Amino acid sequence: MANHFTAETVYFLQEGKTNLSECLEVAFRSAVHYKIKKLVIFTSEGLGVRKSVEEFLPLEKFREIKIIAVTFPAGKKFKDKDNRIFAAGISDSDRALFQSQNIPVLRAHLPFDSVQATWKHHGVLGQDLSLVGDALCMFGGSMSLCVQAVAIACDSGEVAEGEHVIALTSDTAILAQSAPTTRILCDLVIREILCKPAIYSIGRGESASQLKMELDTKKLDGSTADALPPGPAPVIVEPK
Repeated sequence: MANHFTAETVYFLQEGKTNLSECLEVAFRSAVHYKIKKLVIFTSEGLGVRKSVEEFLPLEKFREIKIIAVTFPAGKKFKDKDNRIFAAGISDSDRALFQSQNIPVLRAHLPFDSVQATWKHHGVLGQDLSLVGDALCMFGGSMSLCVQAVAIACDSGEVAEGEHVIALTSDTAILAQSAPTTRILCDLVIREILCKPAIYSIGRGESASQLKMELDTKKLDGSTADALPPGPAPVIVEPK
């Protein structure tokens, strides 16, 4: 038996919802390949879950896959590009659609979100895991949400402890072994990164064209000529 295997990772040239269809395709295809029965989708407005119901689950090869939706807790507020506060949520019509398909929608405090103290000058709790979420953002802004979605699904009993599932957002998908929040640092395992952004266009304001120009410039002066190890080239998905 070989002591290694080679797996494909799809890299997107930007973050965000523009990658949703490709991300879902990767997730469903990988679920069939690895015989994974559950997809845990972290969604703010339900779009990924609705596309799964309308475009993927009707196909014979995907009919045995169970969808579990995880979303932000009630009352979660966001800021738009103009710094205005708004609340995102799943519409009543989509909730009815998901219910008709026996798709649970899980809402809970995110494990990596800090718990605020009564007084601002008080220190954060010793159990605060917010820095874990920040560290996972080195893999892209959605990696933390994928990991937390797995833990929440396990906490709720929709996923068994130790069960392998695929978790995804609009631009990131992972194959993971589940664990509840209380064991998230001990037992949760990311087996594979199936797809992720290579350019952090939202979280860090990066530009694919600018980064390519910088790398090409370094190649010309020889500074990165021997930096990359030999091996199969990654699959690059251009933004639409």
